[in-house]
Amino acid sequence: MSIGKYVTNPGVIGAAAGALSTARRTQSMRRDWRRLLVWGVWLAGLALAIATVAMQEQDTEYEVEHEAAKQAEKRRKKQR
Repeated sequence: MSIGKYVTNPGVIGAAAGALSTARRTQSMRRDWRRLLVWGVWLAGLALAIATVAMQEQDTEYEVEHEAAKQAEKRRKKQR
């Protein structure tokens, strides 16, 4: 597993950069549960971006297999 695909992905970069705006936003907030909630939402967004990159390879494999199955079905129908 290469870390380069995560570092260069625009979704992950954008989610990580969101830490700056989240930090600015929470700096002026009171120190209560809402501040933790804002950071939790940011963390969830970052986790989704990372998971998306991790699943891209599987998605590509599925698309290739699905296309091959469609072609095989067309060939079977044509032979009948």
